[in-house]
Amino acid sequence: MFKIGILEQIAATINYPFLYISSKISYPLQVILNKRNSYQELEQKCINLEKENSKFLQENIKLKASLNFAINTQELLDFQKRYEIINAPLCKIIASNFSEHEHYYLINKGKIHGIKKDMIAIYKFQVIGRVTEVYRWHSKILLITDKNSKIAGYTNTTNAQGIVVGQNNPKTYKMEYVNHLSNVQPEDFIISSGQGLIFPEGFCLGKITNFQKTKELYYSIIVEPLVDLQNLNHCLLTNQEKISLY
Repeated sequence: MFKIGILEQIAATINYPFLYISSKISYPLQVILNKRNSYQELEQKCINLEKENSKFLQENIKLKASLNFAINTQELLDFQKRYEIINAPLCKIIASNFSEHEHYYLINKGKIHGIKKDMIAIYKFQVIGRVTEVYRWHSKILLITDKNSKIAGYTNTTNAQGIVVGQNNPKTYKMEYVNHLSNVQPEDFIISSGQGLIFPEGFCLGKITNFQKTKELYYSIIVEPLVDLQNLNHCLLTNQEKISLY
């Protein structure tokens, strides 16, 4: 027994340095392994949180977009309901052009939505143009400010007759061929007369801002739209012959 105890002591003494070194080596490795496992867990948690955050962000964007659409279109829908604008689709303006050569909108509805050429684009009471080209998914609206736009109208207060003609200016256009003997008043509204086969009667074409008589026995009348055409997002289209006020 004594001899075995001596041998055990000797073996233990010899093995101790190896056990000590082994523990010194294995402990940092275990710490690293534990940290690696913790890092992987944290990484997975981050991935899960990012997925949840992305989901909430998409829902938030969707809700904001829906709210923004409702805010931007509600006044048009209220106007449509109040004044019985029949079968007037609500359209989103997806592109616009206000160059020195032409003024137009592109809208997000076309032939498959029932859009037809010469339908009238309005924003509340203001005529903003007419449909000149219809494609499968979208359409083109020639604006009232375009130089090729000509609409018969009259002054609301004095019934002076004339033609509203675009000038390729987004802020103003003219009312031409108004007899110099007619009575014209500043700030008066120009109303579409319904003459011709396209534009319906009873919509506003703009407001008189300035006028003077010319040598050709006509007035030169400057008109401005009631809305900012460069910042519109939506419009209604109609082809009814006359607006119903009641």
